[in-house]
Amino acid sequence: MKKWILILAVCALCAFGITIVKVDVTENRKIIYLQDGEPFLADRVKQSDQFVFYEIDGNSGMFMKDDVQGVGDITVEKKIGLLKILDRQKRIAMTRLGISPKWIRFLDSRLFLLALLMIAAVAIDQLPPRLWRLIRKALQKNEVDEAAQSDEMMDMVSGGEHESSDVRDLALFFLELFRVQKGLAKDSPARYKMTGNAAFGKMKVFELSIMGEQDWQTRRMSIGPLGEESGSKSKCFYVIYDTHMVIKLPPSPVTDMKTYLTAIRREVQIAAQLSPIACIVPRVSVVLEKVKTLPYADSLNKEQLEKRYIRLVEEEEEYQQYLKVGDHFAFFMELTNNFFLSRVIDELHAPKEQIGDEIREAPETAWDQEAFTARYGLESLSLFKGLQNLYRECDMEVRRIVTESGRDVSIQPFQIRSWILSKLAGETISREAWNIGETLTAQIETRFSTIFAANQQLVEDLIRLLKTHLSAKAFTKSHKQIENLSSNTLRLLHQLKEKRIALRDLKPDNLFLDANPDDYPIFLKDPSAFSIGVIDVETALSLIPGESGIIEQPLLGGTPLYATPLHLLKNEVLAEYFQDSSQAYYFQDWFAMLAIIFKAITGKNLFQRAARSFPEVLKILKSSRQKKRPDESTIKAMNQKFWSAAIADVRVHLAVFSEQLNQLTLTVPEPMVPVIREELEREKRCLTKEIAKRVSRFPLLKSEKNRSFLMNADTDAIKKQVHRWKDTTQLSENHRKLAPEMIAFLKNLIRLKQGADEKSLAITTIDSVKRQLPAYCLIEAMFQIAFRNIYKTHWQTLPESHKESESMEETKADEKSQMVTNILTEED
Repeated sequence: MKKWILILAVCALCAFGITIVKVDVTENRKIIYLQDGEPFLADRVKQSDQFVFYEIDGNSGMFMKDDVQGVGDITVEKKIGLLKILDRQKRIAMTRLGISPKWIRFLDSRLFLLALLMIAAVAIDQLPPRLWRLIRKALQKNEVDEAAQSDEMMDMVSGGEHESSDVRDLALFFLELFRVQKGLAKDSPARYKMTGNAAFGKMKVFELSIMGEQDWQTRRMSIGPLGEESGSKSKCFYVIYDTHMVIKLPPSPVTDMKTYLTAIRREVQIAAQLSPIACIVPRVSVVLEKVKTLPYADSLNKEQLEKRYIRLVEEEEEYQQYLKVGDHFAFFMELTNNFFLSRVIDELHAPKEQIGDEIREAPETAWDQEAFTARYGLESLSLFKGLQNLYRECDMEVRRIVTESGRDVSIQPFQIRSWILSKLAGETISREAWNIGETLTAQIETRFSTIFAANQQLVEDLIRLLKTHLSAKAFTKSHKQIENLSSNTLRLLHQLKEKRIALRDLKPDNLFLDANPDDYPIFLKDPSAFSIGVIDVETALSLIPGESGIIEQPLLGGTPLYATPLHLLKNEVLAEYFQDSSQAYYFQDWFAMLAIIFKAITGKNLFQRAARSFPEVLKILKSSRQKKRPDESTIKAMNQKFWSAAIADVRVHLAVFSEQLNQLTLTVPEPMVPVIREELEREKRCLTKEIAKRVSRFPLLKSEKNRSFLMNADTDAIKKQVHRWKDTTQLSENHRKLAPEMIAFLKNLIRLKQGADEKSLAITTIDSVKRQLPAYCLIEAMFQIAFRNIYKTHWQTLPESHKESESMEETKADEKSQMVTNILTEED
């Protein structure tokens, strides 16, 4: 009994003692930067196309997206009462259980804690020793299982959970480098901090400070992640410190100097084999030349200088610490003023004008139906009508508010229209512009905000229309640069085959433009003025067999948006099921390159569904781990899962972006012409065969004469037939019943015939002296070639991809799709 009285006393003391206890709390908060420069802290932030929604202390709100400069993360440190923390957790837990707020407020957190402590004490006291042993074993087993699972993820999906610690380690690394450069003692006081605007954007700006003889010496540096969407083997960071550099942190820490230098020499050898393709690889001299200047360094070229610095770290161990971030070796690559391909693509597709500029360019367009549809297309008519309804609703509210105020003021229609357009553009209007007084203006503004919120979908659709128009204008202006960029990217693919190198992690973040940076972006107008270079060849391999007669085993894994299931399979598996492993590796790069070309042209990712299929692909591979290596049924299941999603991606995206893709013509490297031409011929045969099959099997065609007519008719003749069947006044009663089915059949026939005509034209074009091809035909042909070289015909027809919720554009894609991807799994 005394034991339980003592336990009760201790529990009560703990429960009620938290009233006076305060703890240091570090909270990760979101920070919203508004256009006026004022930061806004929030607990959670979610963004849509037009709005930024936030939540703070349980209350929700939103900003127009155009009012927001950016959203970032910030760490806030403060002292907070332990009781307040417990109150918050109690409220969350009880709310989830559906308990009434009245009861939540009634139950004191200290009594709640006391009850929990007593229950825990009783439970612990009653646990038998045998059960304690079982719990300990289960916890130990769980730790082992988690470690094993982590090893099996193969780095296909980036974790990102240690990013903050990586950034911190990099900041400390450069703080130490700054101290060495200043020649200050190791025990000199030092500090670093993130600057006030560092949460804006991806680049974090740090201020490094070292105490000198009399005062603090300070400088700045920037750190930002590279390839956040990649999931590639290593983490890469873009750093600006004296020079621009990329720092690569391997997933498996490197602590041995010999292993570290072997990895560097391997990448240097790959770069030598790629020459004259520009290639940026890790070098120890990138950092060490900031620490120690070698004798006669000015007379040495880059390769000679690198060899001298390697000799230095091998002979003098103290210099190795300057190559470590944290406790592990890092790989340092120096950039000059090169432009990453990803950055150039983003700039080419970024609208050069804002919505406000578009509205001000033709302010009367919004109120003139003919002008509106002429500028934005006939399909925008419903939005024009919605805008007029919005104006009428706002106008009525203004009149009502003015009348109820009893004031003799006049507000003109043009003022209301101007306010609506400014609101759409995300701009603010000064209250003085209304000239009707503070109180009345505030009432009108509040009511207008309510009207806009009630018509949120219309407002978002209008803003999307304006942004789409601006993007189209930007595309038209960048037309030639995009063509040249895509053609040179295609040229790199051919060069890789010539050099017998497979990069295996091709993506815009790993490519750069090799040209005079002072001429950017002018050099994009001349394809001969620049070429595409390569950065980071960690996963690359030479396809030339070594002394043993076999190809080196590369690192497994890749970037989901640009990878195939082959990135997960070892050499011996590729050789067994794909005969020529060199070809298998080559078509991995082929697949990635067509995704890069699509992104260069559209600014969008081509293989979104395929990338999302990788967790399931990994699960299928993992299920075969109990076997020595995956059998054919496993490889078949992996590929079926992936390629059914990839086909859906191509079908939808080629249809949605067909207009853009058909506007551009890309130059095909001469050695690739026969392969592409052969594929175009095959696609034409497929389409012709499909046309014949549909005509012969369509039940409404009773006579051979009608079948022969449709087989030989051009698209214009069939369109006339569609028009005739639509005019039901000229049809008999029986034909009117059949009209919908006949019209659908004829429209599908038109799409197939248009596809066959496009292939005929593409064959003629690629045979010309210029060897050019519409981007649409090129991407489709490249996809078909990659598919047929990776997916084996005896694996049978692919299952249909799981149908996800589709946008209106994707639904329209189904209606106008004429791609061979709809029938590519059928026999020729």
